Amino acid sequence: MPVPFPLPARFLGVLLLFGAMGAHVGVWALLLADLSRRLGLSPTSLGLALALQSLCGVAGLLAAGRAADRLGRRPVLVAGIAGTGSYLLLLPLVESYASLLAVLVLSGTVGFYDLACNLLGGDYERRSGRRAMNLFHAGFSGGAGLGALGSGLALGAGAGYGGVYAAAGAALLALALAALRLPLPGGAPGPAPAAGEKPSGRLPAAVLACAALVFLCFATDAALEGYSSLYLRGVLGSGAALAGAGIAGLYLAGALGRLLGAAAVVRLGERRVLAGAGLLAAAGLAAAALAGSPARAALGLVLVGVALSPVAPLAFSLTARASSGSGRAVAAVTAAGYVAFTASPPLFGAAAGAFSLRAAFLLLALLCSAIALISWKIHPGTR
Repeated sequence: MPVPFPLPARFLGVLLLFGAMGAHVGVWALLLADLSRRLGLSPTSLGLALALQSLCGVAGLLAAGRAADRLGRRPVLVAGIAGTGSYLLLLPLVESYASLLAVLVLSGTVGFYDLACNLLGGDYERRSGRRAMNLFHAGFSGGAGLGALGSGLALGAGAGYGGVYAAAGAALLALALAALRLPLPGGAPGPAPAAGEKPSGRLPAAVLACAALVFLCFATDAALEGYSSLYLRGVLGSGAALAGAGIAGLYLAGALGRLLGAAAVVRLGERRVLAGAGLLAAAGLAAAALAGSPARAALGLVLVGVALSPVAPLAFSLTARASSGSGRAVAAVTAAGYVAFTASPPLFGAAAGAFSLRAAFLLLALLCSAIALISWKIHPGTR
């Protein structure tokens, strides 16, 4: 009996979901300054609001993991997209700090959307036998760039930030309706437990290792996003144009690195790619920390962006196989990334204050070296 939706259609469907999630991130990131200015938020108030958003995202992830295991992928996906669109639609109506916090609590549904995308990517890989997670995450990076670019063009054309938020929210609600019928990969069944064997409540060791990989990768990403401009302009005395080019290069390098990573996995295997990624990222950070000129430091940071970009997609791919597509396992690994994004900037700032920005970048290089060590302990085919 022919399959009603062949795998290529399912691949495009998952790629669309990743791209739309990235576009939401791009819109949110670009318009955050407008929202903050409209409400007159101090840096401290904004930081607390963003911390609340991250905590709600983690709570949403953990709830979504259990829901996906009990109810399946589609209900979690539709709820996540609809919740994300709803919170964007509400942002133009925010008039006070209290109402902003209330809306950001609702943004915890982004965790449902995030988890569903990674679960579906793992399902596609297990069903097709192809390693496609890097391509899906490249779609996320491309979507984020397009979302930020489109928002900037809309603002330049005279649109208000509230209108851009509303348009993005409406588009996501339309996608939520489409997701009710969107062809999904469907999970390949995992091995059944032996007779009389009770399912363990513990996560497999490989899943915990993948969570560590994602934490280290995202902790480095978050620190670079927060402090690259300060380092290039404040310490090395670069102009705004070069600093902007270096930071933009980080994002573009991420999309490029994921495309290259997909090809490298076919030739070299996952462990070699992960280990090489950690070592190259460490080398790039060391080069940036020891550079005598802004241009050399910017090149080092771009190398970090290329090197680290395949780490998270490969970790999610390995998690899906190590746990037979368990929603709880993928949620735990995804939550490690959320925690890293929340905790890394203040910890990096404390290290920079105690020592220097150069020393803090060298500490990040050590973290990336740990990626290489951890990845070599993971066997891609083991449960």
